[in-house]
Amino acid sequence: MRRFDIPISEDDMDATELEFETPALGDGFTFRVEIRCMPAVGGSRHHRGLWSDATEEKAQAQGLARQVVRDVCRRHSAFLPGEAEAESNQRISSVFASHSTLQGRWSVRVYVNLSEEAGNLQREAQIRKHQIISEAEEKALRLQKIQELKGISEGLLSSATDHWIARYAVRLAQHPDAAADVVAQLLDERQERAERLVKLVNEMVDVHQQAGIFDLVIASEGALRHALKQLGVDVPPLESDSIFADAEFFS
Repeated sequence: MRRFDIPISEDDMDATELEFETPALGDGFTFRVEIRCMPAVGGSRHHRGLWSDATEEKAQAQGLARQVVRDVCRRHSAFLPGEAEAESNQRISSVFASHSTLQGRWSVRVYVNLSEEAGNLQREAQIRKHQIISEAEEKALRLQKIQELKGISEGLLSSATDHWIARYAVRLAQHPDAAADVVAQLLDERQERAERLVKLVNEMVDVHQQAGIFDLVIASEGALRHALKQLGVDVPPLESDSIFADAEFFS
């Protein structure tokens, strides 16, 4: 009795899953493959007007899918299962679509995974790669911070050469609780510096006056007043009758 277009039900033809290992490129490693075959939605059990045997057809679909996957996997590296999986699904879709018996009757999906041995090697390689990247990033960060610290240090040392109080500023930054002692030491040193400078300039003035070098005396006086101002010492204004009052140096 001929029957036409009778839909396939999952009760008539259950989905089947295949799991097997197949050689990869070079035959040194294998892939772990899973193939899931399901009856196509809306498929028909009619073939040339006759009933087909469900068990025989299931075995036929399984064997065809397995052969296609095996052929494809032998062309791909055992460490690139994604490429083998993509081509396997593409090839199976094409083969089943053109097959005279299985056309439109089965939906097949292939999953290709690393074998246990290849997976272990892949994990070890990824760990080593991660270690290399981490160490490189750590060294790069260390060098970057050294460069930044170098710039900060250069700025600190440069300012220290321009300002005699720089060392007190550094000491105060390191020991903020000792602010009173740091300030006291600063004032004492400033007083000592001022006294030494005054003594030195006075000696120079005496020598210049004895030699009758008037311009050098004026310069020494101006240098003294300027130095005292830089030290933060209040300098009294020149008296109106001072011999330096009209000097161009103080204009």
